[in-house]
Amino acid sequence: MDHYFSNIELLKNLPTYVFRQSDPKVANLKYGRLGRRFEQVGCGMAATYNVMKKLGREQPLPNIIRDAERLHMPWLFGLFGTKPKSLGRYFKSKSVPFAQATDCQSFKDRLSSARAAIICTWNDKRLDGIHFYAVFNEGGRLRALNYYDEDEATLFSADELRSDRFIVGYLFG
Repeated sequence: MDHYFSNIELLKNLPTYVFRQSDPKVANLKYGRLGRRFEQVGCGMAATYNVMKKLGREQPLPNIIRDAERLHMPWLFGLFGTKPKSLGRYFKSKSVPFAQATDCQSFKDRLSSARAAIICTWNDKRLDGIHFYAVFNEGGRLRALNYYDEDEATLFSADELRSDRFIVGYLFG
């Protein structure tokens, strides 16, 4: 939490959404007690920021990071990013209604009726860790943010979700 004010200074030109955590505008933010770089471990915070903005409840990214740290969401002091099942703490603290699913098929069945979602999956090789990304429903078309290293939202299909890699999903609206 000591890096809150340095994070504020880094964000003078924050992009509208965080499409990729390696964006130079956010890559050097610090997260967790170990002060790891956002580029390395910020996917959970990027997804949270993006969903809050989509829901009209925008919070400054440094505030989201600070609140996540206060809610003990960093995994092993931020070494591994954010604990997969901890995002609910943040949304509860902000009175944002959500549903959480740990069953991949149940999540996929509900994704098309959600306004936004956050998905947490294992990377291709489990030793490479986990990844969070946001998905927005735009009139039945799903678009993912920070799913790939792109500068825009990318088309997404629920069929891309695999039960052997799915950890948890959060559904909004």
